[in-house]
Amino acid sequence: MHIAVLEDDPDEARLIRQVLEEAGHACELFGTGTTLLAILPSSRFDLLILDWRLPDMTGFDVLKKVRNELGLESLVLFLSNHDLQEHIVAALMAGGDDYMLKPIRGAELLARIHALGRRLHPREKEIGEREIGEREPVMQIGPYRLNHLMHTVELRGETIELKPKEFGIALTLLKNVGAIVSRQMLMESVWGRELVMTSRTIDTHISQVRRKLMFKPENGVKLSTVYTLGYRLDLL
Repeated sequence: MHIAVLEDDPDEARLIRQVLEEAGHACELFGTGTTLLAILPSSRFDLLILDWRLPDMTGFDVLKKVRNELGLESLVLFLSNHDLQEHIVAALMAGGDDYMLKPIRGAELLARIHALGRRLHPREKEIGEREIGEREPVMQIGPYRLNHLMHTVELRGETIELKPKEFGIALTLLKNVGAIVSRQMLMESVWGRELVMTSRTIDTHISQVRRKLMFKPENGVKLSTVYTLGYRLDLL
């Protein structure tokens, strides 16, 4: 991946670059949001790693400009010194893809980047996923085969009956393997903003999907609840 790291602490920035470059990634460092935003229109990055607190603005400010003004779809991973749920939720709702608490741990950082990379460059050898096409609208992820047009999901060749909203949830989770799927994302993609965030309806439907699709280690997957944020489906 080509990765931009926005981090004003020189020691932290050098550590991140060392971890990334040793793993084979190309890495460029930026100390302020202004310098990163200035280069983004003419440079393509697969992933932006944004520190939350910066000398000239917050990482959230950078994200809003990246999404709303520049219209870029690069993946975004936030770094934060504090586990402030309101910051994390706001960042994910605004278009962030994941977050990580400081101080960074090299193995965790690479694992999160690897998971995000599945969304950017799906590879059949790694996640068994075929890109959706007009002729064959099918995803194969692990033992699951999902057909967009037929609204069907098969587990090892056996069709599993899902209600329309259950299929929508399954589709959203399987398309975002390894990444946090927020409750807001599910609301918009499945219910079209019909629900309020305090509703238990999403949790009930998630429970049904988990049971019907048997999201468990025996089938090579794990569905986790990420406290206050949403859900994450991982391949084991």
